[in-house]
Amino acid sequence: MDPSVSFATHSDLEDRWHKLLPEEQAQADILLEDASEIIRNRVRPYPETHDPAWWLAHERGLELVCCQMVRTAMEAQVSGGQTGVTQSTETTGPFSSTYSWLSPDGYLRFTDDMLRNLGLSGQRMWSIDMAEGSHHGAC
Repeated sequence: MDPSVSFATHSDLEDRWHKLLPEEQAQADILLEDASEIIRNRVRPYPETHDPAWWLAHERGLELVCCQMVRTAMEAQVSGGQTGVTQSTETTGPFSSTYSWLSPDGYLRFTDDMLRNLGLSGQRMWSIDMAEGSHHGAC
């Protein structure tokens, strides 16, 4: 796992979304690097990620999650519309309208669904030997 390598390129993002303008490509490249770092930090506590084989086996999933994070952030930054709305209530007459965006501030988000895409979700059992302080089981 090379910490300087992004899990996806702007071409990967374009394949999943739309053709990016040159300035969008530059922004996407930076955000993809940032998203890759967020992913690395989020999955680091899981013991299986300490094996280089895990990273090879999950290359496509890492690319997918990285692109999802960046697309959501970029849509929120430029859309100003309802892209990425997770909850919506319309107003008619005395009724109110409420929207809740997946990434309202345009920040990169790593969700529990993304963790599941990488096979790292669910409950885990472990114990700590109180005499030795050693760790046993999955974290």
